[in-house]
Amino acid sequence: MINPVGIFFLLGGFLAARWPYRFARFSERIDAIGSTTPRDQVEPAEWNVLLTRVLDIAMILVGSLAVLSSLAAG
Repeated sequence: MINPVGIFFLLGGFLAARWPYRFARFSERIDAIGSTTPRDQVEPAEWNVLLTRVLDIAMILVGSLAVLSSLAAG
């Protein structure tokens, strides 16, 4: 049976790596809750977008390994 967590990591990683700016912006807006800065003015820093993409690629790799190991196990 295919590992469902591996599938989640694989698909989630692909989506987030495809649109890292949107995911980083969403995270920054969540962090801004309770702040006096309006939600529309919150933007992620360049390093945050890059870090999001790097971590999402790592998530793809982990998901791939989980799926492949579950397929190899039978």
